[in-house]
Amino acid sequence: MDSPKDIKENLRSILRDEVRLYSLKGVEKSSTFLGVIATFFIVLIIFILGIVFGSIALANFLNSRFENMYAGYLIVGGGDILLAGLLILWVIRSKVPLLTSLFVKILINLFNIRNDEDK
Repeated sequence: MDSPKDIKENLRSILRDEVRLYSLKGVEKSSTFLGVIATFFIVLIIFILGIVFGSIALANFLNSRFENMYAGYLIVGGGDILLAGLLILWVIRSKVPLLTSLFVKILINLFNIRNDEDK
């Protein structure tokens, strides 16, 4: 039979291994989370740049159509302000920030949260 000293050493070893395992799982999940956030911001920046250059192109097109130097910019700027106001009203009424449910669904699928709760 094992002596109490051997049992104590085995328990310490098991405890150390468990702590290492959970720390590695934590590092893995946090690095995945940071990767998702970084990817989200990169895609968001590219999307915003597309909107900005698209707005400038549309404003220049409207300027040439109306034969006015500033009319296109005023129309596009007014449309952007109107859209921003509608989005703000929608967020205030729903009390949920934009893209929250999408972001949460991505994280739930990525981290297998339902599977972790079953274990």
